[in-house]
Amino acid sequence: MESKRTAYLISCSDHYGHRLFAIDEYLKSAGFATTYVTCDFDHSSKRVFRCPVPGCVQLHARPYQKNLSFDRILSHKNYARDVFRWLETREEPALVVALLPPNYLAKYGAAYKRRHPQVRLIFDLFDLWPETFPFGRMKRLLGVPFHIWAGMRDQNLKYADLVTAECDLFREKLGFSSIRTVYLAARPLTGVSVDYTGTFERLQLCYLGAINNIIDIPGICGFLREAVKYRPVTLHVIGGGERQQELLSGAAAAGAEVVYHGIIYDEAEKHAIMNGCHFGLNFMKSAVCIGLTMKSVDYLKHGLPLLSNIPADTQRLIGERHIGLQVSGDGSEAARQATSMSGQELLLLRENARRAFSELFDLRVICRQYEALLQNLLRETEDKS
Repeated sequence: MESKRTAYLISCSDHYGHRLFAIDEYLKSAGFATTYVTCDFDHSSKRVFRCPVPGCVQLHARPYQKNLSFDRILSHKNYARDVFRWLETREEPALVVALLPPNYLAKYGAAYKRRHPQVRLIFDLFDLWPETFPFGRMKRLLGVPFHIWAGMRDQNLKYADLVTAECDLFREKLGFSSIRTVYLAARPLTGVSVDYTGTFERLQLCYLGAINNIIDIPGICGFLREAVKYRPVTLHVIGGGERQQELLSGAAAAGAEVVYHGIIYDEAEKHAIMNGCHFGLNFMKSAVCIGLTMKSVDYLKHGLPLLSNIPADTQRLIGERHIGLQVSGDGSEAARQATSMSGQELLLLRENARRAFSELFDLRVICRQYEALLQNLLRETEDKS
């Protein structure tokens, strides 16, 4: 039998940097030899890619071009089958962590667990699919196949030794009380100043990240249109995507000054921009089922309060920790509140944002949560070996 301190971390969509790196960090600190396994196909760019994670194993995935297609379903099915076939060629590990979706990983992961009951299996819910499908009318038309698709996940969660989720909303939606919430993690900023560098004459806003089909661009533009009635507004955009021009043009038409910075990966460079802003924007379509996003965590890491329409976890955090403003309806009330805040009030929100990050999302905090969840589980594995 392979060392009892061996673990495999499995993802189809290469979410190591957003999710699995945190449990990897904890497992390595606990003495595990870990291997990250993903595919060789980038599901965003639809191209072959090379994963930069040291020691990563990449298995071939069937390419496809359209997100809503039989080819995509087949790609996910084949990858989930192949990754657990590949695991069968390895000596039995102590732990397997599979990031869902795709839901086929739950199906094949559960079958692997039944064949290897000594192996501890963790399913981590990074997303709910098809619940997060962004088009409400089409979602209703596809109700039956979507129900079957979701059932593939739900019927197999019971085979895992532990199910974790990135937000409370997923646990509440699925109705499994045994699911444990472990928030998204990020490494803290180092070597940068957190002292605010901007002014208060204009409302300085930031949009960070992908500009894709789940973003509520009409909601963003509606908020901007209301805000400029009270104070001049500048929108800084860091990122890109297929709806980039729609956002830039819509924001300008709403009356905001738009500064497009392009796609930036360097944390210090991003911080230099966000450190002069008052809020970070996070607007998603109402049909999307999500309670917390990496975008919000990134904003908080940079000390940026939220202007958000995200419900559930994010809305609760905004209310309980005073880290921003919840946007509802046409955005007029949030626009009035944001533009009427004094400099002192805005700086207090920034302080709250930094504190929320350090107490809830800092990688060190998340590693302690994994330690609390996994200690007994892994001790049982060792006792039986």
